[in-house]
Order: sequence, then C-alpha cells, then structure tokens
Amino acid sequence: MDIAQLHRIEYEAPPEVIVSAPGVVRLIGEHTANADGCFLALPFNHRLAIALSPRRDSSIRFYAADLNERKRTNISNLKYKREDRWSNYVKGALAIRAAEGSLSRGFNITLWGDIPMDLGLGSAAALTCVAVRAVAIATGVDHGDEALERDVVAVDRLYFERQSRVSDYLATIRSSEFTLIHVDAGTAKTEAIPLPFGSTRVLLTDSRVPRPPVDTELATRTADCAKGLSILGGASKGLRAYDINDLEEYMGIMPEHIRRHCSFYLDEILRVREAKEAALHGDLLSFSKTLNRSQTGLRNHYEISCPEVDWLVKRSLEIDGVHASRLTGKGFGGCIVTILENDSIDEYRQRLDEYERIFGFKPVVWDIEPGSGMMIH
Repeated sequence: MDIAQLHRIEYEAPPEVIVSAPGVVRLIGEHTANADGCFLALPFNHRLAIALSPRRDSSIRFYAADLNERKRTNISNLKYKREDRWSNYVKGALAIRAAEGSLSRGFNITLWGDIPMDLGLGSAAALTCVAVRAVAIATGVDHGDEALERDVVAVDRLYFERQSRVSDYLATIRSSEFTLIHVDAGTAKTEAIPLPFGSTRVLLTDSRVPRPPVDTELATRTADCAKGLSILGGASKGLRAYDINDLEEYMGIMPEHIRRHCSFYLDEILRVREAKEAALHGDLLSFSKTLNRSQTGLRNHYEISCPEVDWLVKRSLEIDGVHASRLTGKGFGGCIVTILENDSIDEYRQRLDEYERIFGFKPVVWDIEPGSGMMIH
C-alpha cells in the first residue's frame, strides 16, 4: 500500500503533495565533516515519504502509518514538545513558514518510511528534508534545492535550538539515482560518483549493542581536532591543509590523544580521496581496501568502535568473498556496512548466529540496493 492510499484511507481525501527521500549510508569520511572534511555516501532503497492535503480549518493532524501513531495540533501551537518525537520535525517545517506569514490553514499529514532509525542512516535528515520541501510546496513558497538547504538548517537552529551544518543534509538533498555522492563539508560542493560495486551485494548489520548518548564523545573528538589545529598554528587554514608529517613535528608538544584524533582526520581525508578515485576507475578491490583501512582508523585512532563491532568486522573479513566491512554512523556500537559477493551471504549469516551466541545480541540485517535521490511525486 503506497502513501497516497494510506493518506486517502486515513483522511478520506487524496494528498496534494507527496515528497520522498532516501536513506543514506556513509561509507567513509563522515567523522571529518564537522571539521570541514569530506565523505562518500550511498543513497539506498529504503525511503521516507510525506503526504499533505489542506484542511478548511487551522487544525494539523499527523499520521505516522509505519508506527500507527497519530498526533494533532493547530497552526497557533507549533512549539517543540519532547513527547511529540517524530511530529516535531514536521512542526519545525510548519513553524518556519508560520514565522514568515505563509501558513494560513491547517493540513492533514501522513508519514511512512522504512529507513532504519537511530543508526546514522539518514532517517532524521530524510524526515527534515521531506517535511520542509512538502510544506514549502503546499504553502506556495518552494524555491528549489538552495532554499531547501537553507531551510533545513533553519529548522535545526530556530526550532530545535541546535547547531547543524548544511553538509549534514547534502547527501539527502543532492543524491542522484544509482550513484555514490562525494560531499565536501568545507565548500558544500558535491559530486556524483559511479558505483564501484559491480555484482556484489551491500549489507547493513545492526549490532544491537546498547548505546548510551554519544554526542558528547564525538564533540570531544571534534574539539580535539580544533585544539590540534591551534597547536599547529593554522586556525585560518583548516586542519586539512596539513599532513601527517606536520603532526610528527609536534610530537612532544601535542597531547597524545589530540595527536591520535588529528592523525585519524588527516589519514581519513586521504582515504576518502583514494576511495573516490577507486570508484571513478571501477576498482572495487582498492575501494574495499580503503574502507577497511578506515575501519582500522576508527578503532585505533578515533576510538569509536567497540568489541562487538570489532568482532563482527574481523569475522566478516575472514570469509572468502567479503571485500569490506566498516562501522558507519556515530559509532560506539550501531551499524556496519559490508560489501560481499552473493555466494558469501550464507556464511556471513552463520557468523551472525555465532555473534549472537557469544555476545547475546541478535543482529538485524538489511540487504540494500543503491537508491535514488529526493523526489516530488
């Protein structure tokens, strides 16, 4: 059942606007983005969609079809409420339109999605993007991707009162069909990159490791990179202007943990470049080796892996036909992305059974395919 039908059944009226966006798996480089780095990402075939139809009154009704949850408010009561969870994203999109005076009536709103949530796979970015775009269309103020990029950041800053960067959303907004996307967080430039996978498969595996809030840990690492840059004396240039040799010159001055985190950043920038070149040349072997070296850096230098993820990665790479396996997302548990031959999937799943026996966590696996970008239906 598609979202138009779900909307029609719920509200007894067809939607006037439908917008959808893909999930996004970051393959390499995502932990450099907060310090003007770059990353490669893959839009995949799990999506989130929103449908809207206008009402004759000021009421706003929300229906999350995949969760079978309903909420309601009105155009004069769009304040953030923690208990509203998913509907806050849509309320944020409505709030910025209300603030500029373009919201004059209520809406019936339906959401549906199958992007795995809370795993760093782009579910929140997709929800923000489709909500902002759909509300802009419905209120007659849609001015294209550039306006969308400005507005999604405005929702974060003005509604959620949190800092974000447009690079957090570029992979969602600018992805194109059946390609990787290279995002430069320093310049906000993007580039479509050919897929290097050939006939191989891509699996996402949720380790199911309970994960405490990790934003403070990640912010500490970003701050360490800023401190390292200050020690190097190049605050005006940015850390990516340096290389590993520059760090070595400050061995006795720079604290070891700062040096490790800066070292990861600089190495990862080079690895992203190497992975991009490998993909451009269709070189799956080199591409995979680069992702595996990135995982080693995440474990040893950036220190955001965990024993369970390390076990999954190590055992995966022991299987013939597994090319790459790497942590993706925020880390400290979460999800790994694995590139492997079709004939290797059965043995891979057997290793997951062993993982469950050892650690007591039952992993969840998604066999994903390359997807398309944002769509107005």
